[in-house]
Amino acid sequence: MDNNPVNTITPQKAAKIWVILTISVLAIFFIFTSHSYSKVDAISIWILTCISMIYFSHKTQKILDKREQILVVLAGIGVCIFSFLNIPLGLGNPPFSIGEFSLLLSGVSIVVFGLLTFKTLILPVLFPVIAVLGFELYELFIRHEDWLIAPLIPPTITLTTGIIRLMGIDSEVNGNIISFLSISGEEIRLAVVSDCTGIWSLGTFTVASIIVLSTFPEAISKRGALLILVGYVGTYASNIGRIAIISLSGYIYGPQGVIEQVHVHTGWILFSLWMVVFWYYFFTRHLGFSLVGKKKQTE
Repeated sequence: MDNNPVNTITPQKAAKIWVILTISVLAIFFIFTSHSYSKVDAISIWILTCISMIYFSHKTQKILDKREQILVVLAGIGVCIFSFLNIPLGLGNPPFSIGEFSLLLSGVSIVVFGLLTFKTLILPVLFPVIAVLGFELYELFIRHEDWLIAPLIPPTITLTTGIIRLMGIDSEVNGNIISFLSISGEEIRLAVVSDCTGIWSLGTFTVASIIVLSTFPEAISKRGALLILVGYVGTYASNIGRIAIISLSGYIYGPQGVIEQVHVHTGWILFSLWMVVFWYYFFTRHLGFSLVGKKKQTE
């Protein structure tokens, strides 16, 4: 009797089960851990990974041979172990966060699909690994190369100041400090530093674009490139909107009170809304997918 897992479960069924379990496990993790901006980035990556998984499950499947299966399973175990070594090695930030959890979840997924011998389905579960390691190397580089972010600070200040002045707020700029008076007469001073330039949102959008273009190579075209450029502009604009809203909250409520909460939550809300709007348009208008996820037939 042939006990090959391929004969007992289809790639489509395996992908659906994986998506359901992945969403459930991530939901539990998100509920029982503190909020962080990196969680928003992770949501974007995992949603696109799930879409890629479903898509790849309907493609012609390649099957691992015995030697490849062993190597894949060992690699998955290695990723799981690395998820616990990530912080001690100085790549991650304590405590055990969504980055390390993503590595662990991806490692377990690699092992599972390795045991099932579904070679084609291994690529999607590698995306979170690539994203986490890419972000960590990106952070190390950014933190030691301020010159890379510095050019983004002046236009961020100029655009933000222009918007809040259009809202009727008389503001002044001194270096990287935007200052103005609140309605109650208290001085508000907002420092625009490297983390305020939207550099992390731009990084997340880059990773998301890599996942989409790797999954759907037919999206690579002049029109696709133009849409991706629009995506970058919109991502940067959402960050400008975030700073403008923070400024407005300070103007209305003063330096105390809601301004801190607005600072914490506005960024991920605006970025999430932009990601939903942009990728919905990209999938439905450029790739031709319908609302229910099936690709429209082209003549």
